[in-house]
Amino acid sequence: MKKIVVSLFALIVLTAVVFSAPLGLGVKVGEPTGLYIRSYTSSTSFAGITAAWSFTDESFLIDSDFNALSPNLFGDIGFSYGAGLHVGVASSKLSVGVRMPLALNFEIPSTPVLTFLELAPGFNIIPETKFNLSGGLGFGYIF
Repeated sequence: MKKIVVSLFALIVLTAVVFSAPLGLGVKVGEPTGLYIRSYTSSTSFAGITAAWSFTDESFLIDSDFNALSPNLFGDIGFSYGAGLHVGVASSKLSVGVRMPLALNFEIPSTPVLTFLELAPGFNIIPETKFNLSGGLGFGYIF
């Protein structure tokens, strides 16, 4: 089980490094809470990866999403939506599911600082099918 989690984490990190577009690093506070990476694939899309702890399920999660971005939809606030996967490990039990994040994004003008508010409904597929809801407030620095 440990080999699977380490392999998935390495794959996700390598995928993020391959993107040559701007990269954002930061934290997401909520459910789950952890480290966040955002790699812009264009001016209207990005890939997001979260490695975090879920206080609800008492598990370590890795969420990865591909998102479309509508910048400046509400003035300086952009809207993003996407789809992705999550993998969780709790007490040697693996959970896998899909998620559909929706977020409001605000890049503070004249700074490399990003903030976002995300809500992500989804479904676990393994070990059982059930609805889940995640989200939180994120902060990042764009390189």
